[in-house]
Amino acid sequence: MARVSQPTQPRPQQIWKGPLIAGVCFGLAYGVSQRLLSFNVTELIRFGPGFDVQVFPGTSLESLKLRFGDAQGEIRGDLELQELERQQELEAKQRAEAAKQAEAELERANQIEPPSEPELPAAPSAPVAEPAAPPQPTLPQPPAPQL
Repeated sequence: MARVSQPTQPRPQQIWKGPLIAGVCFGLAYGVSQRLLSFNVTELIRFGPGFDVQVFPGTSLESLKLRFGDAQGEIRGDLELQELERQQELEAKQRAEAAKQAEAELERANQIEPPSEPELPAAPSAPVAEPAAPPQPTLPQPPAPQL
């Protein structure tokens, strides 16, 4: 008689064992580290003498306050206001430069222009004569016809 073998179902793998073992290991490590940190290590272990506290190198805040004063200064953080002031200063510089250039051109024009003849002061009692009108141009007249 032949035996009929039943199809063997694969045994379900026990996938839950891996995470369980990892969790137990992490929990154990956490517990041990908490115990070690909760002990006061300085009572158990004697360290040598501590280092002396030394002054940190550099200039301290107190010395800076003594040197420059403790007055409250304006802290400016408005970038638009700063940009506006910068533009106004730039425009003022450009205006001043344009005024200097105009003054230099005027100075050069005064140097190039020939000096005018000095005018004699008019006597206050003498009447001022008006200039004569320019003569009117006359047209040549044709000769009279002969009869």
